Amino acid sequence: MKSIKSPLNRLSGLLNIHKRYYLFVCLSTLFIALMFTSTDFLIIPVNSFKDVCILFMQWIVVTLSLFFAMLILSVNRYIFLFLMPLLTLVSAVLAYFRYTINATLTPMLLDAALDNDLGTSAQLVSGGLVLFLLAALLLSAGLVYLRFKLGFIQYKPGILLTGVAGMFFFTNVSAFQRPISERIPFNIYYTASKYNEEKQSIKQQRISLTEQSKCTDDKPLTVVFVLGEYLRPDHLGLNGYQRNTTPLLSKEDIISFKNIHTEYTYTNRSLPHILTRADSLNLDRAFTEESFVSMFNSCNYYTVWLANQESAKSYAYFMHECDSLFYANIEKSSYVFDKWVDESLFPLFDSALKSAANKKLIILHTIGSHWWYNSHYTDSFAGYQPVTKSKIISSCTKEEMINSYDNTVLYTDYFIHSLIGKLRNERAILVYLSDHGEALGEDGIWLHASQSPATQQTAGMVWMSASYKADYPQKYEKAMQKHDKKMRTDFLFHSLLDAGGIDSQYKDYTLSIFR
Repeated sequence: MKSIKSPLNRLSGLLNIHKRYYLFVCLSTLFIALMFTSTDFLIIPVNSFKDVCILFMQWIVVTLSLFFAMLILSVNRYIFLFLMPLLTLVSAVLAYFRYTINATLTPMLLDAALDNDLGTSAQLVSGGLVLFLLAALLLSAGLVYLRFKLGFIQYKPGILLTGVAGMFFFTNVSAFQRPISERIPFNIYYTASKYNEEKQSIKQQRISLTEQSKCTDDKPLTVVFVLGEYLRPDHLGLNGYQRNTTPLLSKEDIISFKNIHTEYTYTNRSLPHILTRADSLNLDRAFTEESFVSMFNSCNYYTVWLANQESAKSYAYFMHECDSLFYANIEKSSYVFDKWVDESLFPLFDSALKSAANKKLIILHTIGSHWWYNSHYTDSFAGYQPVTKSKIISSCTKEEMINSYDNTVLYTDYFIHSLIGKLRNERAILVYLSDHGEALGEDGIWLHASQSPATQQTAGMVWMSASYKADYPQKYEKAMQKHDKKMRTDFLFHSLLDAGGIDSQYKDYTLSIFR
């Protein structure tokens, strides 16, 4: 009997040890999930109990993936001793600034943090931050103590395999990947990874098109390219929309193009196509050639990129082709729901205009009509009511969605008109093109990234100052003649070179809207 009881006792003891271990993993998971991850969910707009349930299920998914991560982290007590306080420290910093100023970790913010000196970073330290960090680290130390109390854990390979399999599942299922990657603490890894990918993209070698480029315009000139977001042409009052969503631009001599087709319906693929010589027959040029920026550089233009949204690996290279790159709202991402508006670019734009260079190319990458719409216009432009009250699209009515979207169009009208006001006394030309359109319930489709007529139709506009128009009346007339013509976004590369008076063997005059 003694020989039988001994293995049974050992097995019972082992099961008890593992029960305590899994309880410990659950405790550690809840510590991170409740204290840090929850900050990403508390500020999401909701309008019903159903919305709350949907968000709670998302939180559960993130927490489950965190459970598997903690399995991996805590299987060895010495690794846990080192990594748990470090993870707590970084997560606490991110959660504190999420709580207090609704800032989230982005590659731009990471880049700025790595660029700043110690003195600049120290200015962010406050008494509240220090107390929050101390409290979090104290709780983390308690977890480290408990882990050492558990001692050695048997069957480590099986536990590790379970953790890795769980993490692999949650981070590779498309429905889970994005929500997980944007939440604390997973955004630490994913943001650092994205930052590194962008750095690698910037370093790649591309085919230069600057050979034999020359500028035929010897006068001072400012070329402004406004890269819009989600703006569809049929929601512009300029184009006959039933609502006057462009009251300010309607008073200007604006040429609006009604029939522009975009190849791609999401930013990461659309931008490389728009900025390069790529077309429907040569899609690869978007990833092998330099953009029009380098050609402006070769003709002694001062080139500057002003960004009001996140960069991405697919177009970071082009941003860094510019002589200067400036960000507004570096702490914003699509998971932030407070005000994030394009007028934040005005101070940067004013500074660029004051540059001593005779020739300037200023690119403004706007947030435009990006979802969540309510974030992207100020309260004074909430002209159409009622607006959306929940980020859960199924909880919003079609009327609310369209009203909120049209309010962003009203704000875009104000934004572009303000830029024109700053350029009116310059010798200047402004070209606007949105990267793609937006579905607003047609055939049950919402937002973008789907192939539909609404998402593949995009808005484009041109404005010329009086002095520019006087020098190039034929460009104005030719553009006017094309306002109804069906075009692809392929026109942009060649048209901007034409607008800047740049000749090149790579410029196709037949694609320029000014010919």
